[in-house]
Amino acid sequence: MSKDKITLEVLNSEFDNIDHNSGYNLIFVNDLMINAELGVYAHEKNIRQPLRVNMVAKIKDIPDSSNEKIDNVVCYNEISIIIKDIVNSGHTILLETLAERIIGKCFKNNRIETIKIRLEKLDAIDDAESAGIEIERSRK
Repeated sequence: MSKDKITLEVLNSEFDNIDHNSGYNLIFVNDLMINAELGVYAHEKNIRQPLRVNMVAKIKDIPDSSNEKIDNVVCYNEISIIIKDIVNSGHTILLETLAERIIGKCFKNNRIETIKIRLEKLDAIDDAESAGIEIERSRK
């Protein structure tokens, strides 16, 4: 029994049928671990506690990546730097406030249409792996 082989010509013709102006790209940062100063309780003041950050950003203005230039895409490393800078900027009482600050700074990149961020405090509740929030925001 012989199987038909897919040739490069067949693959190229399928690639040509793709509408490259439709859809969107997603970029993400998973399980970014940061020690953060946050919390409302007295025992959370003046200490750093582990925080896990997960973020997904929807990019509607799909960049041309054919020339492989970093300036043509939304860089997940730049997003991770934004997250670290904001987390390390000082004590934040609420995770919601921290998330909104991160989203606000990320939205300075006009290509980002929607962001979902999940912040998890790993030591917040005994007998729980984590506790936290997840929020999603889109441009108006």
